[in-house]
Amino acid sequence: MSSLLLKSSVQNSFYSLRFLSKNTKSNKKYQPISYGPKSKRPIIEVYHKMTVKALAQAMDINVDHVYDCLIHIKNGDQYSSDNQEIDDFNVIVEVVHLCGGKHRLIPSPFANEKKKPVTNIVKFVRTPMPSKEKLKPRPPVVTIMGHVDHGKTSLLDALRNSNIVSTEFGGITQHIGAFIVPVSKSTTVTFIDTPGHLAFAEMRARGAQVTDVVVLVVAADDGVMPQTLESIAHANRAKVPIVVALNKIDKADGNIKRTETMLAEHGLQLESIGGDIVGVPISALKNVNIDKLLESILAVAELQQLRGDPNGPVEGTILESKHDETKSENNEFDNNQRKGNLATILVQRGVLKKGTILLAGQSVARVRALYNERGIQIECATLSMPVQVTGWKTLPAAGEEVFEIESENLANRIAAQRKADEIAQKMEIDVIAVTQKHEEHLQKYRAELQRRRQLGIVFRKRDKGSGQHIEDKEEKLKYSILVKTDVFGTLEALTKIINMYNDTRCPLDVVDTSVGPVNDDDIEAAQLFNATIYAFNTNINQTIALEASRKQVPIRTFNVIYHMLNDIKNELTKRIPSIEEDVQTGSADILQVFEITERNKKIPVAGCRVTEGSLEKKQLFKLIRNGQVIHRDTLSSLKHVRDDVQSIKKGVECGLSFTNHDIKFQKGDQIICYTVRQVLQEAKWDFGF
Repeated sequence: MSSLLLKSSVQNSFYSLRFLSKNTKSNKKYQPISYGPKSKRPIIEVYHKMTVKALAQAMDINVDHVYDCLIHIKNGDQYSSDNQEIDDFNVIVEVVHLCGGKHRLIPSPFANEKKKPVTNIVKFVRTPMPSKEKLKPRPPVVTIMGHVDHGKTSLLDALRNSNIVSTEFGGITQHIGAFIVPVSKSTTVTFIDTPGHLAFAEMRARGAQVTDVVVLVVAADDGVMPQTLESIAHANRAKVPIVVALNKIDKADGNIKRTETMLAEHGLQLESIGGDIVGVPISALKNVNIDKLLESILAVAELQQLRGDPNGPVEGTILESKHDETKSENNEFDNNQRKGNLATILVQRGVLKKGTILLAGQSVARVRALYNERGIQIECATLSMPVQVTGWKTLPAAGEEVFEIESENLANRIAAQRKADEIAQKMEIDVIAVTQKHEEHLQKYRAELQRRRQLGIVFRKRDKGSGQHIEDKEEKLKYSILVKTDVFGTLEALTKIINMYNDTRCPLDVVDTSVGPVNDDDIEAAQLFNATIYAFNTNINQTIALEASRKQVPIRTFNVIYHMLNDIKNELTKRIPSIEEDVQTGSADILQVFEITERNKKIPVAGCRVTEGSLEKKQLFKLIRNGQVIHRDTLSSLKHVRDDVQSIKKGVECGLSFTNHDIKFQKGDQIICYTVRQVLQEAKWDFGF
C-alpha cells in the first residue's frame, strides 16, 4: 500500500513539473526567485511548577500536543493531568524546544498571591510569659568585650582563678566561652567571653544580645581601638549598660587619663570625669581591683532588677555548637565517649533537664546529657546558666533561639516546615536572580550585535576550540577549598571573610563548609572537585590522613585564623598570571620627518633628538602622539649622520625608521624606547584586620 502511495506521489510531482516546464517555455524571461524573511523561533515565557495546561496556553497550542511531547521526554510520561504541576523544570524546557520555541524564565505569577491555608502546616507558638509577680530573681549574664589583646580572657582567668589563655592558640580567643563565677554562697554571675578579633564580629553581636551587662575591657596603654568602638555599638544597639574595665594599669606606658578622654570622645563619660558610666582601673595579670570590678557589676545588675520564669517551658539561646569527637588513650576515637553534636545553651527560661525535647531553628534534640563549663555532667540547668547539651540530630546554628516542644514528633514537623519555607523562599529569590541575569545577558548581546552591524561586521569566524580553551584556562586558575572547623561560630566568621573575596583574576571555589573532623565524605568531595581541605582546630585521625594521601587530597591544618587565611591568599596569588609592564629606557622628540627611497620604495624616517636615557636598536619602541600610543614596533634602522649604530645617548640626534613602513611620523611626536618585564600580581583580599 505504501509503495502505491509513493508511486502516485512521484507521478503527481512529475506531471506538475511537466506543467511548469510548458508554462516557462512560453515566457521569454525567467522570474527571479525571492525568499521571505527568515522565521524566528518564538520566545515562550515559562516558570517553575507550571501545570500542563498553563504550558499549553503559554505556547498557544492544544494540550494534547503537550502530552505528545511529554511521551518523548525522559520522566515526562508521569504527567497525565491538565492541572498537574511539572516539578522538573528541564521537562518544561524540553517541551518548549520540541515545539519549536525558545524559553525565557520568569518569576511565578502566583509567587505574590496569598497561598491557600493548608491544614498540615505546623508553626511554633511561643508560650506567653507570666505576670511580673510570678517571676523570680535570676543571676546576671555579663559579657566581656573589647579589642584583641586587651586582656579579656586574662580577666576571666582572674575571675574564676583558672588558666584560659594557655588553651587559646596564639593567645586569641577563637570562640565563645561561657562560665559561672560564684561571688558568694547564694550569688553567682555568668560570664560570656566574646572574641575581640574583627573576624568574629557576628559572635560579638550575639554576645551583646543575650547579656545583661557588658564589661568593656580597654587597655590603658593602647586606648580606644576599632574593635572597642564596635563593641560599644553592639552594646548600645542591645540597650545594655556598660561597665568599663581599664586594664593593664600595671604597665609603665599605661595612661588612664588619656584612655578616659578617648572614651569620652566616643560617648562614654566615666564617673571619674563627671559622667554616669562606671569605670574600674584593673590589672587582670596582677589581680588588682578584681573585687571592685565584681562589686560594680553586681551594683549595675541590681539596678535592672533581673527576673525570670523558672517554671515555664525551657527557652534559651545557642551560644556555640560543634561536633565533638573524644579520643581514647591510644589516640583513637572512642564511640562510647563521643558526644557527637554538641551545643552550648544559655538557659533564659525554665529548667533544662535530661529527656527534654528542644527545637533550635531546623535542629531537633532529645537532651541526652548536660555538661557544665568544666565538662562535668550535671542533672539540670537553671536560669542564666550556660550548659552543653548533647542529643542533637543535626548541628544547630549559633545564635538560634531554643524552645521546649511537647513531643519529638511535633518538633520534627515544625523543623521540616521551617526547612520547606526556607527552600521555597530561596527558590523564589533564585528565579528572580536568574531572570535578571538572563535579561542583562540579552541586553549586552543585543548591544554588541547592533554595534557589529553598524561596523559592517556580518560574520565572525570562531575557532571551534576557543570556548573550551577559555573554560580550561578558568578551571586552571580556580582554587577550590573545603573548610572544616571545630565550632559553628568560627565557621560562620570564616565564611563571612571568604565571601568578601571577589578578585575575578583567580576565582575561589568553596566546595563545602561544615563543623567537625575531616571524614571520608570530605575526602571524596575534595578529590572530585580537586580541592584542598582546610581543617581549623579539628582532629585528623591516622586513617583519614592515609586515605587522603592515597587519593592525593591535600589537608592543611591550622590553629590560628590569620595563618589559615594567609595560606589561602598565597595559593590564590600563585595562580594569578603575571602581567607585562613597560620599562622606559629612553625617549626622543621627532624634529623632522623625511623619506628615503630604497629599492623603489619610499621609507618614512624620523629625525630625532634623544631627550632621556638612550635608544637601543634591539629594544622595543612606541610612537606617542598627543599623549596617546599610536603604534608599537621594532626598528629597521638607526643611524647617526650616515652610520648605522646600535644605540644613541642623550642629547645626540639620529634618524630611525620602524619595521612597518606604513606608519607615518609627524613633527612633534615622541619616540619611547622600552623593555617589557613580567610583574607578579597579588590577590586582592582584605580580611578586615
